[in-house]
Amino acid sequence: MTDKRKVIIVGAGMAGLSAAAYLAREGFDLLLLEKNDRCGGLVNTFEQGGFSFDAGPRAFVNSGIIQPMLRDLGIKGDYLPNRISIGIKDELFTVESMESLADYQRILKKLFPESRGEIEAILREIQRLSDYTHVLSELDNPSFVDILSDKRYIFSELLPWLVKFLITLRKMRKYELPMEDFLVKFTDNQPLVDILTQYFFRKTPTHFALGYFYVYLDYFYPRGGTRALPDLLGAKINSWGGRIKLNTEVTAVRPAQQVVVDAAGAEYEYDHLIWAGDLKALYRRVDLDGLSPRAVQEVEDQKDRILSARGAESVFILFLAVDRPPSYFQSRGGEHMFYSPRSSGLGEVGRSERDDLLDNFDSKSKDQVMAWLGKFCDNNTFEVSVPALRDEELAPPGKTGLMISCLCDYSLFDKVAKTGWYSEFKEALENRILDNFSRTIYPGLKEDILFKFSSTPLTISKVSGSSDGAITGWSFETDIPVVHQLREIPKSVLTPIPGIYQAGQWSYVPAGVPVAMLTGWHAAQRIIKERS
Repeated sequence: MTDKRKVIIVGAGMAGLSAAAYLAREGFDLLLLEKNDRCGGLVNTFEQGGFSFDAGPRAFVNSGIIQPMLRDLGIKGDYLPNRISIGIKDELFTVESMESLADYQRILKKLFPESRGEIEAILREIQRLSDYTHVLSELDNPSFVDILSDKRYIFSELLPWLVKFLITLRKMRKYELPMEDFLVKFTDNQPLVDILTQYFFRKTPTHFALGYFYVYLDYFYPRGGTRALPDLLGAKINSWGGRIKLNTEVTAVRPAQQVVVDAAGAEYEYDHLIWAGDLKALYRRVDLDGLSPRAVQEVEDQKDRILSARGAESVFILFLAVDRPPSYFQSRGGEHMFYSPRSSGLGEVGRSERDDLLDNFDSKSKDQVMAWLGKFCDNNTFEVSVPALRDEELAPPGKTGLMISCLCDYSLFDKVAKTGWYSEFKEALENRILDNFSRTIYPGLKEDILFKFSSTPLTISKVSGSSDGAITGWSFETDIPVVHQLREIPKSVLTPIPGIYQAGQWSYVPAGVPVAMLTGWHAAQRIIKERS
């Protein structure tokens, strides 16, 4: 290559790593800057007291993207099964196939006998949307397949799938309304609606939420924990001559001079820049001096949209080391479960009471806040993950580490922190969750705890730099400032800032690891095509 162009990527999460791998393979002069002391962003597995815990995603959804992309990059991983279970009170089933919808229907009818006909209608919609989701991801993304070398593949698989894909996209358009608004067309049983929806982000589009049943079958877990994937990508980048500089936070971007500046004042020149971090941070740090008046106006307009939007809900994670063998948890939901201790649902606790608490927090007493917290824990849905049930090396023999988490609001923890009783609030939440699980699916669990600790939305924001502690980008409750139509995802990497592309969970909605990696690939391809 006669023109060895300089590319800087800011943010070594899954998007930044994916973009960096493709550009390093093409021989670009690549520098990946990461503010933390490790790569992976929200994806991380860490060890404490001999137990391994996953701090970000509990497992990965392939979506026809992750594994094909890794194969395309020549990365071989050891992937383990990750079965999903769903539990409500003392009713539990494992999603083995789409036929498992019959188990879901049976349980819902048992818990809500007054809504049997409504449940049947809703489950038919879940089946239909799951079939649509299956179509979207049943074939490996063609971007990562050597199409031209296999004409049989083109005519026997790719073209028939592409027709189904386009038809499915058209059918899904009528399901773009929020899941809550869709379900009230079928039932006025609010606890039923809550149980079906409260482990998704508020106002999630119907096609994503109700089509997720198929996604449960698409999960996998890397041996050694989720951090194995960023580690593999990082090693591949290094092998191709790419450079990764850790503990380097970019504090200024000067597109007119094609320079970024880090917290220590060091400057780095670039021909192309991919911003794979928090978009609010980019627009707060970009220096518009030297740009044309038109470019300045376009950037300012987008900056207003970005800064006025809100990140999606964050998550509270309780990490537990337990003096019980993994086999105990295998028979009670297995390695990965969504569990609701009660069938009553959050109801107004998660709507009007939550809004009142956030809007009038300064007038609430500590007792009132704690009373709301108790109801929030009692009626919520939790995600439970047990790493040692996939890989036995992730916990000491005869003992088990697990994570219990729930969606929650960054703003609540931020307000509590400003009152001075953040630690007390966090401990109360830990204990309430532990009490709930000790009374229900894991009887007496709290008696066998070796140690426990937790992370909150404030932890996530501090470690990852993610606005509002968001784990999947933008909220569906405010105007979304980025691309959110699947057919337009190649455009999601464009910015109004000259010479700068964007990638990651903030560049497209709904987000997640597969989308983050795909946007990284799209950004890299734009740069590769510009060079040629």
